[in-house]
Amino acid sequence: MKNAFKVEWDADNCPNPQDCGNCLDVCPEAVFALYAPEREEGKFPEKYVLARPMQYFCSGCGACVEVCPSSALRVIPKTST
Repeated sequence: MKNAFKVEWDADNCPNPQDCGNCLDVCPEAVFALYAPEREEGKFPEKYVLARPMQYFCSGCGACVEVCPSSALRVIPKTST
């Protein structure tokens, strides 16, 4: 079964997702993950982004939107085409 929701993340409103992590904690489907796009061997990453690798499993519950202190997340119903 295809999911019917798309999760959007606004990086401008959430520049340091590793400092909060509320969405990671509440998502019952484990849709989110932190990802360090710029990595150097032997160095701790300075910046992370919020990846949505399991977006396919989003149930549309909206828990992530409710706990986001910066309003950086949106759960949008997909339209049928």
